[in-house]
Formats: sequence, C-alpha cells, structure tokens
Amino acid sequence: MRIFIDEAGNFVAPTNGQSLFSLVLALVIPSSVENDLFQTFLRLRDTWPNNAVEIKGSKLDESQAAQVIALVSQYDVLVKFFALDMATHGDSVVAPFKARQADAVTAHLTPEHDPRIVAQLHSLADAIRRMPNQLFLQAFLVIELVLKIIEESTLYYVQRLPEELGDIAWTIDRKNRTITEMEETWSTVILPMSESHFAQNPLITLREAVYTHFDARYGIDPNDDEMRRHIKWTREAYGVRDTDRPPGLNAGLLLSEQREFADSAGSLGLQLADMLATILRRAFNDRLQLPGWKNFGQLLVADRSTPILQLGPSPGGTGTLTGEQVEKVWTVLKSGNKSLLVPQKP
Repeated sequence: MRIFIDEAGNFVAPTNGQSLFSLVLALVIPSSVENDLFQTFLRLRDTWPNNAVEIKGSKLDESQAAQVIALVSQYDVLVKFFALDMATHGDSVVAPFKARQADAVTAHLTPEHDPRIVAQLHSLADAIRRMPNQLFLQAFLVIELVLKIIEESTLYYVQRLPEELGDIAWTIDRKNRTITEMEETWSTVILPMSESHFAQNPLITLREAVYTHFDARYGIDPNDDEMRRHIKWTREAYGVRDTDRPPGLNAGLLLSEQREFADSAGSLGLQLADMLATILRRAFNDRLQLPGWKNFGQLLVADRSTPILQLGPSPGGTGTLTGEQVEKVWTVLKSGNKSLLVPQKP
C-alpha cells in the first residue's frame, strides 16, 4: 500500500478577510494496482494539449479535472483530506490553540516520572511553541490526516486486500522545503504526536477480520524486551493507566520504516495527489466549476465527521461550516462515497 501526501494552499490568513481554504490530502494506492494506474495516467496525460513532464493541478481545466477523478475512481484507491478556512485562522486564533496543544503534551507529567520522560516531553512542547503558525497548521493537519488514514485504510483494505497492510510506504511532497526541514518536522512533532495518539487510543480493528499481514510487520512482539520497555515508557509519558491493554501498534515503525520526502516531478503518485488536492481547494475557493469536481465523492469513504476543521472561535462557531460555497461543496462531496464495510452476504 502506497500513501502519497500533498498540500494545497499556503496556510496564511488572507488580508481581505474573505474565505480562502488550504488543505492536506492523502492518496492511498494499493501496490497491486500502482503500475497500471500510473501507466493509464500517463496515457491520459499524453492526450492533453498542455502535456508536460509534470502538470500542476492549478493548470487543469474542468474537463481535465473530471478526467483525473474518473481515472482514479476506476481503481480501488482511497482519498482523505482535512481543510482549514484561513480567513478564520489568523494569528489571534492559531497562537492560543498552538499554546494549548503544547501545554497538553506535558499535562500528565508528575515529579514521579522518569527525568528522561520529562525532558523529552518538554522538548516536544517547546518544539511546538517555536513553530511558526503557518508550519504548525500544516503539521497539525498532517497529524490528523495520518491518524485518520491509518485507521480508515486498515479497516477498508483488511476486508478487500489484506496483504496490502503488510507493506505500507509513505511519500510526502516536500514542496520547496529541504529534506532536513521535513525530517525535523516529522521527527520532532508529527511522529511523537502520532505515537502519543496510539498510546492513548488503540487502533480500531474489525472483529473477525484477518490482520496477519499487518501484525507480522507492524505489530509488537510481547516477547521483545526492548519494545516492552518502550511501551512502558510511552504509556507512562502520556498518562495511560490501562496496564492490561495489549501492546498494539508499532507506530514508530509504521510511520518511519518506509517514508520518503520527494519532489513531485519524479513521482506520479505525488502528481496525482497534487491534482486531487488542488481540484478540491479550487472547488472550496470557487475557482473550479462543478463539472470539474462533481464526482470527487467517489474517491472518499463515507464519514459522518467533517474534514473542514475550525481550530478556535469562528463566526459560525467552533467546528461549523460557514459560507454558501463550502456547504455546496461538502454536500456534493458526501454523494457517491465508498462504503467502509463490505456488505454482508444474505
């Protein structure tokens, strides 16, 4: 299973106060269909008059955008995204939210904790506080995206292609950032926060499904002394009191073993992720007409929760969608979705 992550938008509040969305998106491609999908994409791209080695999603017209969606929907892939309206995420909103996130990292620490735990968690909290608001928003959404796509893709593919769960690779578009900058963000914030989540919230699994491939690669061997110590350390660090909980997921291995920060010019998966992310952003910002994105919902798994987040007070209230265009797009995106569960045979 190959997971390609890209972002669309610069996560900077507009000066005119008008709604302007930025988002992060993950495209999950089973490795069994990867080559066929990419070859079909290349053949489609060759038919376009603006054919080039890399075509950005911002350059697609409505017809081309619709063709990309139609092409990708032929394959059993998943798309997941989270978006922010930057008009409601100025510094006055982001700064206190960031401070609360940093404070939460050390909230469970007591004088009884190992000094090494105390030092590491204070280092993580400090790293969050130091992050520029723009980078913090990107990292926060990527964390939300990573956590959700792990949950959703494992539930989805364990019923359909369980062998895909034994080989999960991540490719992240590094845009104009250096590998060092990307590695630092992942190692200092994204990875520790993800491990924290899974320490406190075990991965949701489907009863009676066969997770043999996934467990063999990413499960934790209870007989591994070093891993047992790491589990104990992690649970102490994040205030987990349930000592009877099974060891669960090796999140560090899952998120780090096969992870690459790449330039989209050399990755067809990232090019597709860029196109899909930009199509969505243009739809939310009313810069692409309905024929170009009306079938996007076919790539999404049905989910009652909204992917449009509000991280603090907004004109419509925390967690609500504001604006006629947003409601229009979200209504369309909720149609034609994939079912997470395979229908039971009568």
